[in-house]
Amino acid sequence: MQKEILINVESQEKRVAVVESGVLQDYYIERPSEITMVGNIYKGVVKSIVSGIGAAFVDIGQQKNGFLYVADMLSPSREFDVLDSGGEGGTAAPPRRTPRPRPSDINKLVKEGQEVLVQVAKEPIGNKGPRLTTHIGLPGRFVVFMPFDHQIGVSKKVIDRAERERLRKILKKIAPIFKMGLIVRTAGVGSDERAFRREAKYLNALWQRIRRDGARIKGPALVYEEHGLTFRILRDIFSEDIQRVLVDSRDEYKRLRHFANNMMPAMKSKLMLYKERTHLFDSRGIEKDIEKLYRKKIDLKCKGYIFIEETEGLIAIDVNSGGFSRKQMEETAFRVNSEAAVEITRQIRLRDIGGIIIIDFIDMGRERHRRELFNLLLKSVKRDKARITILRMSEFGIVQMTRQRVRRGVSKVSYQNCPYCSGRGAVKSVTTMAIEVLRAIKKELEKTRLREIRSFVHPGVANYLLNEDRPSITKLENEHRARIIIIAEPDIHIEHFRIQK
Repeated sequence: MQKEILINVESQEKRVAVVESGVLQDYYIERPSEITMVGNIYKGVVKSIVSGIGAAFVDIGQQKNGFLYVADMLSPSREFDVLDSGGEGGTAAPPRRTPRPRPSDINKLVKEGQEVLVQVAKEPIGNKGPRLTTHIGLPGRFVVFMPFDHQIGVSKKVIDRAERERLRKILKKIAPIFKMGLIVRTAGVGSDERAFRREAKYLNALWQRIRRDGARIKGPALVYEEHGLTFRILRDIFSEDIQRVLVDSRDEYKRLRHFANNMMPAMKSKLMLYKERTHLFDSRGIEKDIEKLYRKKIDLKCKGYIFIEETEGLIAIDVNSGGFSRKQMEETAFRVNSEAAVEITRQIRLRDIGGIIIIDFIDMGRERHRRELFNLLLKSVKRDKARITILRMSEFGIVQMTRQRVRRGVSKVSYQNCPYCSGRGAVKSVTTMAIEVLRAIKKELEKTRLREIRSFVHPGVANYLLNEDRPSITKLENEHRARIIIIAEPDIHIEHFRIQK
């Protein structure tokens, strides 16, 4: 299986695609106006405290104040891999039970006007400001460096017991040197002690610089800015099974070479400058797949399809059999559902959909089919790096899941609400508009007793009025002894019209 990372750099946009055997599996986009705040460290100033919800609003020098929950001050952020210190013999130690913080505890931790060092855990979404945490975490390639949490741990995604124990022993050796917490990331599997020491040393030096800068400057101010898209993605997703990393910008290529020298020596031999005339993404035929990310309907190879509807509160996904054979309904449903499950998890990952997700699969009567479909869904989400929780399938074929929402999804970055329909996804029909135009004309004639009135409308509305609704116009003209003139205006929006007296 050929696996590549493609990096396309334009003046106003950077895009990163992960392609396996010609199929787009991961996609990321960043623009200068949409650069992520997640991972940034700020020296903030507490502006207000709302003990009722257990949160402090912190000015970090951005348009919106960040909000700092009491739980994000008393326990480490879960935006990095889940902590698990592990026990002897590779068995997991029982988690420490900490009392659930009360909202009023926020008053004991911070005061208005106080300066606090915070890190952005979640992007501002909608009207919400960024979510903050005081538990700073500096992610490297193999470990997350936790200066305020003096514990060691291994990601729960590392399931091999022998490997967990080996990694835990390495951490026990090097953590006391730095007197900081260290959490092994999944990329650390198979790495030796030397690699961990080198990275921990680099992250410790970075933290010392952040600490000095934080003490020197006055808040609100940015203290540390997380790496940009290309550096961050390569740090987090590059692995030994990547055949090559292609970059179509010489300047970006040079920056990544420098980054590899310091952080990822193993990547240097696989990092290549793309020089062909054909556009990088076109050379792999993935532009058409990227364009599909903005569509609601996704066709399946079996002739069925899935429909994705994003709303403010949740994402609804419907599976339909479409043109697939309906002779054996149970087998048809199982086959369409199985293909849909794999594609749905891929689309969720590619679109970076977060929050509550409801999937309505085609009804199946056999319990065995429902069980196999659910297991397939669990298997398919394993490659997703976001934190996901899935509930068992209901008797109606409904699956409820949540996916970690950290940044704005791909569609939110690339699209805005339609200025014509104001995000409704629909506009008024010509019939509806014809009725509104005639109603407005009637009101004007009743109020002014004009002898002639003109209405400028969309061509489609004009055609309907002058043909289908001609009797209604004639009736109005006779009732008010006035001449009504309908004028088609090509540039006018279908929901707009003008009446000229």
